[in-house]
Amino acid sequence: MVKGTNAEQALAREEASSSRPKRQRVPSIVEEEGENGGGDVVVRSGTLFELDLLDCPICCNALTIPIFQCDKGHIACSSCCTNVSNKCPYCSLAIGNYRSRIMERVVEAFIVRCPIVAGEASSSRQKRLRVPSIDEENGENGGRDVVVPSGTLSQLDLLDCPVCSKALKISIFQCENGHVACSSCCIELRYKCPSCSLPIDNYRCIIMEKVIKAIIVPCQNAKNGCTETFSCGNELVHEKKCSFALCYCPADNCNYAGVYKDLYSHYAANHGSLSTSFRCGHSIHACMIFESKSYVLQKHNGPLVVLQCFKEPQGLFWTVNCIAPSAPGVGKFSYELSYSTAGNTLTFRSSEMNRIQKVSFQTPEKDFMFIPEYILCPMGLYKGTYICIRSLEEEEEEEEDNED
Repeated sequence: MVKGTNAEQALAREEASSSRPKRQRVPSIVEEEGENGGGDVVVRSGTLFELDLLDCPICCNALTIPIFQCDKGHIACSSCCTNVSNKCPYCSLAIGNYRSRIMERVVEAFIVRCPIVAGEASSSRQKRLRVPSIDEENGENGGRDVVVPSGTLSQLDLLDCPVCSKALKISIFQCENGHVACSSCCIELRYKCPSCSLPIDNYRCIIMEKVIKAIIVPCQNAKNGCTETFSCGNELVHEKKCSFALCYCPADNCNYAGVYKDLYSHYAANHGSLSTSFRCGHSIHACMIFESKSYVLQKHNGPLVVLQCFKEPQGLFWTVNCIAPSAPGVGKFSYELSYSTAGNTLTFRSSEMNRIQKVSFQTPEKDFMFIPEYILCPMGLYKGTYICIRSLEEEEEEEEDNED
């Protein structure tokens, strides 16, 4: 790093480039539609229980802007930089020349609950409320309640790589102007900062690595009943297969959304007359008029299967999907779809039915049965369509019983 004189001089320097526009982190905000069709915006957050990470390691006071770091990633507040004559007490390298700007933004964004007044929380501000690690309060009954203070970070996009927009993971690097990037992006960028063109592979942002490792993030479906929590970045893998993910009603003009079991009950109670019941292993006739575009099957107040047809100039595209989250043991079916007319029969078999959370009305690009225009029924009534749905779980159980 180029040497400077002290923290005051570094603070007076202008940044080499403007900061990036804030990215909308996709998993941070979930728009949920209730039965009334309204959209509730749920802002997701992460929790930090190791609040000492937000303290200056030298004076142990809450970190405030500006925050500086040495070449090895040790940090200090501006007052301590002056007190130690801009010499890092841990490695003796210069400290006070270069800002840890990502850490400054994180410290600013944290909201810390006051342990003294229950229900109160401090707003985002320049100085964090400093509290002990564990506060033991005597209750009226003489007992002792242990209160572990924590901080909440609602701006989870601060914990994403500004280059690839994925969750930051160890190792995190920064350039001399404080711009950060994940190790993968550093390689892709050939170690050149995209914001200011300075080298970005020389200096680790150790404090941010510690913060990211310590932050606990709930599943985005916590509001729906999921109790799983994860270290930051690891929640995304779980959420793709979470059984509490919202599923949307396939009935026309219905805005109901809920977990899959509640959706199945809702559909049976409110739209049962619109669906056809199916039994696994039994072929049923799916007589469908093209204008309806979709045909719903339900297994005795249970899983919902939607058949859809999409008319294009070259022919007809048929799809079959189960409305269910991609969770283990939920909505696992195989199926066979056939269409017959004028002595011609087309058959499509799928070893595993696709699972979707919401019906789409766009022509599919894969996993469809195509019926050429020249063999379609000219009346627009697709009465020659049959489907047989099988439960993969039941088949697996039968195979296990046969082996025994």
